[in-house]
Amino acid sequence: MVRWKLRWRLRALDRKLLRDLWHLRGQVIAVALVVMCGVAVFLTMRGMYETLVRERADYYARYRFGDVFANVKRAPEAVAAQIAALPGVQTVDTGISLEVTLDVP
Repeated sequence: MVRWKLRWRLRALDRKLLRDLWHLRGQVIAVALVVMCGVAVFLTMRGMYETLVRERADYYARYRFGDVFANVKRAPEAVAAQIAALPGVQTVDTGISLEVTLDVP
């Protein structure tokens, strides 16, 4: 009896929509599953990205990894003292770096 009353409350287009959804239920379920998988992948990748950013920041803080690097061809040692005098600079490290090819047996 309740079902009969519900049927008469629905408009004709609503009944047609429900009837079409019932006939296409396999396709509707397949589309819903694909959308759910896409949302799950998106949320997983976003969580992974946030975790990697946080872990990188923790690693840099823990091992005092440099925030800024500058490469120059030639600079006198006095420049290192000037850079160390800048506000916010904690340490300055100077050295020589070059690319080499190593033969590993």
